[in-house]
Amino acid sequence: MKKIGVFSPASAVSYEQIEKAVQTLEKWSYEVFIHPQTFAQNAQFAGTIQERLSAFQELLNDDTIDIIWCSRGGYGVVQWIDSVDFSPLLKKFKWVVGFSDVTVLHCALQKKGLKSLHAPMLKGWENLSKETLKYLQYILQNTQIEYKVENSPFDRLGKAKGKLIGGNIALLHNQIGTNTDFDTENTILFLEDVNEPLYNLDRMLRHLQRAGKFEKLQGLIVGNISRIKPEEPPFDKNMYEIIAELIEAYNFPVCYDFPIGHESENYPMLCGAEAILEVSLSGVKLEQKWS
Repeated sequence: MKKIGVFSPASAVSYEQIEKAVQTLEKWSYEVFIHPQTFAQNAQFAGTIQERLSAFQELLNDDTIDIIWCSRGGYGVVQWIDSVDFSPLLKKFKWVVGFSDVTVLHCALQKKGLKSLHAPMLKGWENLSKETLKYLQYILQNTQIEYKVENSPFDRLGKAKGKLIGGNIALLHNQIGTNTDFDTENTILFLEDVNEPLYNLDRMLRHLQRAGKFEKLQGLIVGNISRIKPEEPPFDKNMYEIIAELIEAYNFPVCYDFPIGHESENYPMLCGAEAILEVSLSGVKLEQKWS
């Protein structure tokens, strides 16, 4: 029986908020170990910076743990990420699972040449779609997965092959120029975000462009950009128009409204895996495979 280690990397959480997820994982025949730090409280955080760092490091060091699952996001991974010793993962591979604020952790792992799983966290589990849970259960036991989804009228057709990377726009934007900056050469980049006004999304995406993140990109997957904050007066473009303008000079295929992000459909994405993206008039196909 594989063992999952749970901890809280950022904001605080209660057992009631993750209970449904724990029950599901146990039904899937996983042993779930909840690290004592998981329910720690320090203002808005799940314990101090040192407590969160120590919990993650202990799970990395523990050879009995096969999967490290983040309880929730929020804010706080950036406070301790530069102090992690990732060397235990070179000896024993473990899934590290999460999204949103955990984008920082995915970037750090990619920097070390390690793979990880961009997927739902335990908080909010009860809101996940059946399809998301089906794919999540499947990918935990397999080394490849394929998604077929409907296309968007804004898609740009084409086929791309490359390493799959990505995550939250705000967090990716914040990694530029840091120890956890990311290389997009020969990659397929996926993006999602939540609770941002259009002007700020425009600013962050322009920063990605100006930093050269689209120059050698092979493909772009735009996921859910959820709960966009209203502005008065309104911004002069919608989300599709913002992205279309920024990528106009490039030739890679693009798909929009892919089921990842802060919605009930949040399909697992294998960060660091080899992927093939095919965007056609009949739909979008994404193949992911561990090498």
